[in-house]
Formats: sequence, structure tokens, C-alpha cells
Amino acid sequence: MTASTSVSDVINPTLRVKDNNKHNYEQIEENSDELNIMVEKSNTSEVQLDSSIALISQRTKTTVHKNLSNRRWFVLASFSLLSFSNAVLWITFGPCLYIFMDHYQQTPSTINALATVFMIVYPIFLVPILKIYDKWGLRQGVLVGAFLNAFGTFLRFMGSFGPSGFWLLFLGQTIAAIAGVFILGVPPKLANTWFEFGEQNLATGIGVTANNAGIAVGFLLSPWFIKQATAKDDIPKYLLIQFGFCSLIYLICVTTFTAESNSSRRKQSRKSTTILSTINAFCSDKVFMLLASSYGLTVGASFAVSTLLAQISQVGFLGFLNVVAGMVGSVLIGVYLDRTFAYKRSCRTLYMIAFLSLFAFIIALKIRSMSLLTVSCMFFGIASFAITPAIFQYAPVITSSRLGEDEITSTGILNSVVQIWGILLVAMMDTIENVNQQFTMELSCWLLLAIVFIGLILMWLVKED
Repeated sequence: MTASTSVSDVINPTLRVKDNNKHNYEQIEENSDELNIMVEKSNTSEVQLDSSIALISQRTKTTVHKNLSNRRWFVLASFSLLSFSNAVLWITFGPCLYIFMDHYQQTPSTINALATVFMIVYPIFLVPILKIYDKWGLRQGVLVGAFLNAFGTFLRFMGSFGPSGFWLLFLGQTIAAIAGVFILGVPPKLANTWFEFGEQNLATGIGVTANNAGIAVGFLLSPWFIKQATAKDDIPKYLLIQFGFCSLIYLICVTTFTAESNSSRRKQSRKSTTILSTINAFCSDKVFMLLASSYGLTVGASFAVSTLLAQISQVGFLGFLNVVAGMVGSVLIGVYLDRTFAYKRSCRTLYMIAFLSLFAFIIALKIRSMSLLTVSCMFFGIASFAITPAIFQYAPVITSSRLGEDEITSTGILNSVVQIWGILLVAMMDTIENVNQQFTMELSCWLLLAIVFIGLILMWLVKED
């Protein structure tokens, strides 16, 4: 090897070191220009060149590690606040369904549509929002979502003063739902961009947990702020507080959510395929679509339970318990996967727990057992919510060898499938409700259980390379 040898002939600018025990890759970005200068100046032996490579690699790795240590938790915290607030907006109306019906003089289906719109807009706006992320990067995409989140709450407040403002309220809710498209697919991309190997599953779990926390708090805040006797004043006041909170979060994101590292931007700049061709590649992959279908059925069922809980059972306490248990499950599964990387076993176990606990939930409603209802609701929350971070990180594992690493696209497709099934299941359960029975949603719940069982079977059919 001579001193005039090009660095590109010696090493790849992105050096991947495979950990045989953990089956993961660690990227170390090399400073090619600096290395070429050192080679030209030194006119040295191969041993000296290898030493130069190792020195620059170590220096770059140390610098990147220090920067990530200083920034990553602020980035994750600001995003988590944003995801938390968007989830609160989604669940605002369900816990006080009948109060909002009276205030706006609308039917239950119309008020439920304020939550369903979050599911409808996701697959519709996924492709253009993926293009925004591809062109502008992670930071700008998140900031657009944060702005829409705040603007949507402003329109919701302006439409909060009575029946005549319902459609303005609905427009604001729709804009907040579009903001959700910018938000829901970010956790695995943020984790893999900012966090090191051994922390990425935990970071994904925290990002997902923030959204779950918003749902849990939303279940409690709506009944706490809004009372039947004073709804005329309570509703505008509550929606104004939400506007102020979301505006503050937007400012926090602007100041703390820094741009991606240079390595992430270079990786993005090397993309040669279009968003549509990338989506087509994912949708043509049989293993990925099996995973997406199983995820959509099971988590879509969870969305349906959350949306229609007021028509199923005691919404406040059970809704809060369901989501808080899910938050714990999301964090714990992240810690577990960072230590074991047992994605398939973990996902199968979570699917089984979700199915069995939903079965127990229906039986408890049938026999009116509050203790069984509480326990089953808790376990259903743990499993159904923990499935999300597990699947988000499992999808790149089973597709990266064929489709490359594209967390935003894979997560976007997974979420789209969930939203579509969520819409169908909410509509199905709402349509076949029998108001002449004491347990009005009995048939709806049994059909939901059958759907979750199909999701369980599909999960068992997923095969890794």
C-alpha cells in the first residue's frame, strides 16, 4: 500500500462493526478528507496508515458520543412533550361524550368522529409528510408538527362556545390530527439517530410512552375540568388551557430540538429512491406486511376500546388504568429488549397477553365483576401498548437486509394500518351496538376479540431471515 492510495480504496466512509452477541451495527463516521491529508503528508507504511485510521475513528467516536450525551435527552424530552399533548387532544372528547353531545347538540357518532378523524387523516397524509421529512429532515418535520398542533388547538378554542362553533372545532381537531401524522412515526427514528446501541429500544419506549401518558391524562382531565352543570363555561376554559400548553410546547421544541447529527444527514443525502418506491418496496414485502397486518389488527382493537370506552364501561378510572399500565409496559419492554434483543419472543408473548386479557375483560363485563374488570383492563393496557415500541424496533430488524433502514417509512406504514383498522373497528362496534341489552356492546366486544385472535395468528406466521 502506497501513500498515494485513496482513502475510499482503503475504507468505506461508514464503518460498520458487527456485534456478534447482540446482532447490531455500530456506525462510526470517518473524516475522509482529514485522513487523505494525513496519508499524503506522511508517506508512511501500511501500519502507520492503520494507526491514523484508528486514531481518527476514536477521536470522531468520542466527539459524537459527547455531543449525543449532551443533547439526546433534551431532544427526547421536547419530543415527548409534543407527543403527550397531541394524545391529550385526541382523547379530549370521549370521556365526556354526553356532555359534549348536549353542548354541541350532536349525536354520539359525530362526537366520536372527533377522535376517529385522527385515524382517518393518517393514511391520507402519510406520503406528503414522509416527503417533508425526506426533504427537510427530522427537526423541521417535528417543528411543522408542533406548529400545527398549536394552531389546531387555537381553532378548537374558537369553536368552543356552542353549537354554531362545532365545525370550527372539527377543523381544529383535523389540523391537530394532521400534526399527529408528523409525530407518531418519529420515536424509532429519533432513537436510532440520537441514541447509542443498547439505549435505542428504551428511547423508543419513552417516546411511545409519552403518547400513552397523554391519553391517560386526557381520560382524567376532561371529566375533572368539565361538569354537566357548568359545561358552557368549562369547555371554552379547558380548550383555552390546551391552546396555551401546546403553544408553550412549540416554543420548547424550537429551542431544544436540534438538528440531526452530520452522519444522519449524510445518510439521508445518499438516498436515491423516491418515497413512493420505498413505500411500494415495504408493501411488497410479505414478511413486513404480515407484521403490519398483525400489528394493525391488535393495536387497532386497542384504539377502538379507548375510543368507545364510554359506551363500554366506566370510562374515567378504567381508561386511566388501561393507559397507565400501558405506559409501564412500554418502558419495561424497551429496557428488556435493549438487554436481550428477543423481539420475536417478546412480541408473541405480548400478543398472547393482549388476547387473553381482552377475553377476561369481556367476561368481566358480562358477569359485572369489578375486580376482574380492573385486572383484565390493566393487563390489556400493558400488552397492547407495549406492542407498539416492540414492533417499531422489530420491523427494521426483519427488513433491513432487504429494504435498508428507513424507520420513518416503516413506522408510518405500520401506523397507517393501525389507523385504518381502528376506523373500521370503531365503525363496526358502533354500528352493531344493541341499546336494548344491558351490556350494549357485548356482540361488538366478541367480534373485537375475534379480530385480535386473527392478529395473534398472523404474528406467529412472521418469519425472520
